[in-house]
Amino acid sequence: MLTSIVAFIVVFTVLALAHETGHLIWAKRAGIRVFEFGLGFGPRLFSFQKNGTTYSLNLIPILAFVRIAGEGESEEDKNCPESESYLTKTPLQKFKTLVAGPMMNLLAALVILVFMSLAVGVPAGLSNEIASISKGQAAEKAGLMVGDRLLAINGKGFDKMEAAIEFIHKNPDKPLRLVVERHGKKIKISATPKFNEKLKVALLGFSPKVNYSRTNPLRSIYYGLEQTASMVIVTLVIVGRLITGGVSLTDLAGPVGIAQITGKYAQTGLISLLYFAAFLNVNVGVLNLLPLPALDGGRIAFVIIEWIRKKPVDPKLENKINYWGFVALLGLMALVSANDILRIFRGQ
Repeated sequence: MLTSIVAFIVVFTVLALAHETGHLIWAKRAGIRVFEFGLGFGPRLFSFQKNGTTYSLNLIPILAFVRIAGEGESEEDKNCPESESYLTKTPLQKFKTLVAGPMMNLLAALVILVFMSLAVGVPAGLSNEIASISKGQAAEKAGLMVGDRLLAINGKGFDKMEAAIEFIHKNPDKPLRLVVERHGKKIKISATPKFNEKLKVALLGFSPKVNYSRTNPLRSIYYGLEQTASMVIVTLVIVGRLITGGVSLTDLAGPVGIAQITGKYAQTGLISLLYFAAFLNVNVGVLNLLPLPALDGGRIAFVIIEWIRKKPVDPKLENKINYWGFVALLGLMALVSANDILRIFRGQ
């Protein structure tokens, strides 16, 4: 439990810091006054000022935020010169400031993936060694353990682990005779894969260890770019399926579900956790660019309207739309989180 909590806090804080740093940098480049750049929320523990911006560390060290001139109606906003307000900047300057947050998340994902490939190499197939076992699933009930090496299924050996997994996928509800190597000894285990309705395949509930091969820096950069692009496409496909009804809201994970998933990746190992962190950064980057109120993409839509009309949308109307969009977003998060909690109680 502690590992899951720490992993969740670290991953989400890094994600939020990347996003808000993007906004911070480009707001300053545009000449927009940045009142505060904060880590965490709650009572302030420590702060310092530099170039007119307060940098703060707050009591609950998770997530981050940035406050810029022109986004509110505080005393700071009222006393700020108009020339340093977001509202008085050109559409291009506003666009760069808004898009910088999501772009920084994509850059963070790329950096993580390149670092991973430089540190351990690029994936080169699956090992027959079991890296993790899902709690309560057939593999655990049958007695499989992390570190076991799968040698044969129903008396048949497999040259590649991918072929063994494919065999398992195609045999739902059929008892399989597994031969595994554990501490140098061969052990026979019987396990029955269960059909997964979402994935449409049979699963025993284990994940194999991934083999990695060392590579050079250029290949690492190419791998990072390729994987980042793939993650962007996967995220867009999921969004598309959500719109068309191919994915339901009950299939989504909110903060509670993501925290649970983060913990599972953390228990699998640092490389798995880093890969998941990269995927989360891509998700946040892409989803924030969607033209929905309260998201960066919604605000970018107002900037595009301003560029077309040659004059800005009434700030009060924009704030009202974003406010109700934020309320709707909170409602959606509450609904998804409630479903996450129900999933936990159902043991899914």
